[in-house]
Amino acid sequence: MSLRNIIIGALATMAGAAAPAQTSVTLYGLLDVAPARFSRTATADDRLFKLNTDTGSSSRFGLRGTEDLGGGLAAFFILESPIDPKSGAVAGGASSGACNAAAGCAAATTAAFWRRNSFVGLKGGFGEVTLGRNYTAAVIKQAATLSATPSGINTGMGLTLLSQGISNDFWNNNQIRYDSPRFGPIDFSVHGALGEGVTGRNVGGNLRFIQGPAAVSVSMQKDKNLAGRAVTWTMASGSYDFGSFKLHAGADKVDNGEGVVGFVDSTLWTVGGSFKATPLLTLAVQYWTVKEKVGTSTSSKLLVLNADYALSKRTFLYALFGSVDNKDLGLAPLWGNGNFAGSGNVIVANDKANGLAVGMRHLF
Repeated sequence: MSLRNIIIGALATMAGAAAPAQTSVTLYGLLDVAPARFSRTATADDRLFKLNTDTGSSSRFGLRGTEDLGGGLAAFFILESPIDPKSGAVAGGASSGACNAAAGCAAATTAAFWRRNSFVGLKGGFGEVTLGRNYTAAVIKQAATLSATPSGINTGMGLTLLSQGISNDFWNNNQIRYDSPRFGPIDFSVHGALGEGVTGRNVGGNLRFIQGPAAVSVSMQKDKNLAGRAVTWTMASGSYDFGSFKLHAGADKVDNGEGVVGFVDSTLWTVGGSFKATPLLTLAVQYWTVKEKVGTSTSSKLLVLNADYALSKRTFLYALFGSVDNKDLGLAPLWGNGNFAGSGNVIVANDKANGLAVGMRHLF
């Protein structure tokens, strides 16, 4: 037997032995950048021009991998970090629900590189189980039915949930999450975050009905801080796809009677729709209102207009316009890094403001 045949035979044997446990690791991400104009800021009654990032979708990069364990079982992981494309900075902390007895989540929002996701899991015919920092099912499973804007959930869903405090529950640390397979038109998810004596603990879940053009999503979560005070929020949303037009509507209620810092006793409702003007161009409009149930019980309102044009399957041009009519609880007209603090703070309570961004979103 020749040396060539021996080498080929050995390689074939090695490949066959490795086949049952195939592994893949992928680098992925998204970049969202847009020149923007705001009518005013919280500190100046004057126009602000800036290079806005994350207007529609949050910029990120990450690693995800899977290993086929055989028999329909697979192990997988995700490590995902935020990034600000205009500066290259990786900013932000790892908020996790009602996480601090004295000062809500702010005191426990320490810097974390993989703060968007950091988990490992198993999946198979039984569904998926993940361990680590992950999206809470109660929030993320609402995005498809609650938000009408094709450029992303930040300007609209993200801004209004931020004002209520539910943004603290987009991700939770120390989380165990289970996602079921589909049972006909139904699926569900449940999660629990373990406080470990350092942060608050919480439990929550989501139930969805998806059949044909109709979808309904119902969520609930309860957070308890280190002092034993609790906040509970519930959310329901639905959508119906008529073909070229898709209708969205939703509402939520935050019950913060025990005064957990970082959450606002409030209600929200929204209605919106998207229209496929051409195969490449999608137009959308959505109206949001948030009513805080403390003090004067006023309502703040946000109108969002969105045009999204696909240059390819990965590259999009978009325009987002947001106009707010704020009362005591202020909303921002557009999401963006650096928009909620300092001289660039665009959340103006008890006044009107608007913002316009025209930018680009690229996925890789």
